[in-house]
Amino acid sequence: MTHRLAIIIPAYKAKFLPAALESIAAQTCKDFTLYIGDDCSPEPIGDIVDQYRDKIELVYLRFDRNLGGKDLVAQWERCIAMSKNEPYIWLFSDDDVMEPNCVELLLRTIDETKGAYDLYHFDVNEINDEGKVTKQLPAYSQVLSAYDYYKGKSSGKYRSYVVENVFSRRIYDQAGGFKNFDLAWGSDVATWCIFCGKKGMFKIPGAHVLWRRSSQNITPDKSRQIAERKLKSECEFLNWSYNYFSNEKDIWEVNRALFISKMQQYKARVGQKCRKKAFSVFFQTHGHKHERLKVFLLVHLHRKLYHFIKPLL
Repeated sequence: MTHRLAIIIPAYKAKFLPAALESIAAQTCKDFTLYIGDDCSPEPIGDIVDQYRDKIELVYLRFDRNLGGKDLVAQWERCIAMSKNEPYIWLFSDDDVMEPNCVELLLRTIDETKGAYDLYHFDVNEINDEGKVTKQLPAYSQVLSAYDYYKGKSSGKYRSYVVENVFSRRIYDQAGGFKNFDLAWGSDVATWCIFCGKKGMFKIPGAHVLWRRSSQNITPDKSRQIAERKLKSECEFLNWSYNYFSNEKDIWEVNRALFISKMQQYKARVGQKCRKKAFSVFFQTHGHKHERLKVFLLVHLHRKLYHFIKPLL
């Protein structure tokens, strides 16, 4: 039997995997198959999964080489490739939790909207190691266009964690999978914009995904090499968004502010050559080269002073 929903977990960490699986086993609607792709983890992923075989309809596969450490998007996609023909896909995680009515309300919402959207969204609350809610994150609008989502994410109005969105297989196949930037930096945001299309994303009322901020969150690599790769991806993402939203009148102002913010974030962690390259790459696509000196000066303002004058720009 092919279910309506494929829940996909690219698994590597074991500590909170039981909590994630418990939340899936507790779903009030079981019209899904769970697929778990073990990214050649040194932790006992398979042993944990075995404890849930009689509780969840699941497929488990241990890959013989680690891929997520080199190409996270490729790991996501090979896990999705484990699934069958379920019309909707939910890329979840090995440490987050879904409330018990998530699947039920998702499928009800799809029915009520007659499947008019390719991207459905759950609002998110933040939890800690013990699973207690520590923060209620900003709610999305009921229907959010791709550009409003992009601007909201860029300005910090909205938060985005990958696990809170469910997408149609149709749009996934049509788009050729996820937009891939190095280190998957910006890949999720770009992909959600593409999946929104002209329809936007639709929020599922009445249920939340619980995103875990914990001691097990991967500690970011703060080396210069990784910082320079991230900044390069940030610029590629900004150039992509500038072209993708070229018809939006304020895309220059939105991306200029985001570029300044990102340069302020990275300037002390990357070399001068990398900073010069970032400016060159950004302005080569965005034009507005007459503003390059102003942007340069704003990048080197103290961060607090910049945020004070930002509304005046």
